Amino acid sequence: MAITKIWSIKQTLYLAMQYILNPHKAALVTSYACAPETADLEFELTLEQNSRSGGSNKAFHLLQSFKPHETTPEQAHEIAKEMLERHLKNKFEYILTTHIDKEHIHNHIIFCASSYVDHKKYNDCDKTYYQLRAISDELCHENDLSVIPPTENRGISHYEWQMRQEGTSWKQELQKAIDNTIKSTNSYADFLTKMELLGYEIKHGKHLAFRAKNQERFTRGKRLGEEYTEEKIKSRIIQKDEFTAKKRKKICSTNQPLSIMIELDKNKKAIANKGYEHWAKLHNLKQSAKTINLLNKYNISSIEELENIIKQTSTQLQDVTSEIKMVEANLASQQQIKKYFNVYHQTKLSYSGYKKAKNRATYYRSHTSDILLHQTSSKALQKLKMNPDAISSDSLFESISSQQKTKRQLNQEHKILKKKLYEHQIIRQNIKLTLNSDIKSNKDNKER
Repeated sequence: MAITKIWSIKQTLYLAMQYILNPHKAALVTSYACAPETADLEFELTLEQNSRSGGSNKAFHLLQSFKPHETTPEQAHEIAKEMLERHLKNKFEYILTTHIDKEHIHNHIIFCASSYVDHKKYNDCDKTYYQLRAISDELCHENDLSVIPPTENRGISHYEWQMRQEGTSWKQELQKAIDNTIKSTNSYADFLTKMELLGYEIKHGKHLAFRAKNQERFTRGKRLGEEYTEEKIKSRIIQKDEFTAKKRKKICSTNQPLSIMIELDKNKKAIANKGYEHWAKLHNLKQSAKTINLLNKYNISSIEELENIIKQTSTQLQDVTSEIKMVEANLASQQQIKKYFNVYHQTKLSYSGYKKAKNRATYYRSHTSDILLHQTSSKALQKLKMNPDAISSDSLFESISSQQKTKRQLNQEHKILKKKLYEHQIIRQNIKLTLNSDIKSNKDNKER
């Protein structure tokens, strides 16, 4: 089970990095497109270059915590690396450390708020957080680790989640009490009275807070979620009786894609509801006609031929997917080379001055950032087996543009193949349902 939290860093970037890189806590350290020693300087340089994207956030600090004794530092570290690859898509510099100083193994990640690839800021919102959490949960499933059910409240601590599992959570009981009281009240004053009758002590002030009998501290409503602040509770009381009419979905009878036929004898809704059964029969007739039309369109005359097409398309899709991954890896490497190439040449003059300076200590103090960045970029380019003085910015630009063009073409091919495979799989499913229906119909006729 992994619990994820994320917050922005506006000023204390260096201190935050020093904390997560603490050797007494960090068992494993990985960096991407930056060096741990100079990451804060590299982030600042990226932010300066991408200043047109605006915003006050310098970086984001992501915490990923695992259930005690459920994973190893190595596994937790690899899960975080895969999560970042899927979520950040090799566009943001980051430092990843795995801490083992507490009972539960946890990852700390600090990534730059601005992309060094496309010069765009990271969009920190509920949508991106839930996408991140979904990736984390998916990776936990893949690695046989437990996952908090999606129906549970997001963002809760491991302790709170454990209390809920045991049925001893103050917060969960308070949520239920507030929800039930809102349903049976017509005013905020009435709500407060009923909550007091349930045994809750209420504290008013900047934040509305509640305390149950035998509970040591007050619990603020906002700690339960956005739906439990004073303003939101008042709004829920006013709006609870309002009925929002659902807009009818417009159904276009033409140009609708092929869909799967309904297995009437196994569909519970069709068995229980005559109206739905009638609709399902019409639906099946339409899909059957579309299936026949597509078989004629693609010149498919047998199930064996259809199976071969599905197999070939699936193989082609896997090959294209592999090609896309290779191109993405090459592109990520080229983007890193471009970044370090630019930093190397931007700081080359300062570093040359440092080498020639009579008093290096004094010169170093006044040009520390440039010297450190030049040394980092030089080491990175050596590691990538690139000579920055032997390549040109134009050749780098052409190489990256070529890779990007190839990627766009492959993505388009992937989209077409995926659509084709999906459509042929539906055709196969519809044929099977039609054949089974015909066999059953013939059997019933013979029994009669």
